[in-house]
Amino acid sequence: MITFSFTGWSNSGKTTLITRLIKEFKRKNKTVMVVKNAPHKYHLEPESKDTFRFLEAGSAEVYLVSKKEVLNMRKIEEDKEIFDIIESKLNDFDILLLEGLYRDDIPVIEVFDSKKNDQLRFSVDNLSAVVADRGITKEIPCFKINDIEGILKFMEDYCG
Repeated sequence: MITFSFTGWSNSGKTTLITRLIKEFKRKNKTVMVVKNAPHKYHLEPESKDTFRFLEAGSAEVYLVSKKEVLNMRKIEEDKEIFDIIESKLNDFDILLLEGLYRDDIPVIEVFDSKKNDQLRFSVDNLSAVVADRGITKEIPCFKINDIEGILKFMEDYCG
């Protein structure tokens, strides 16, 4: 399975890159699971809404269903629980992309925009590659933001 975590400063282009990768993997008939971390206190529904109230009352899971979408919500006590949830779903997917969520055994690609920041967010020692608007390092692979084919090939080769 191809699994990568993406990091970068706010508004560096992480979501745009991940969206482009999803489209390309889908074109190759691969199924993709994406997990987006919301690092600040965040409620998927306002406290006055039903799904929030169901979770607060003690429901183990709540599903919010609309005409063409479903959102599964559950309370977690510890951050590491999210990886248990993710791992329980992995058999259904070919690709797992994480944005802003990290674990030591998952390679990390940083997205970097030199117009917005002076330096990488993570040390290159903690990264597998960088995707940037210009060459930022020679220590690890560095891809241009529009080199989607190159990034995909790197990801596929890296994960065997």
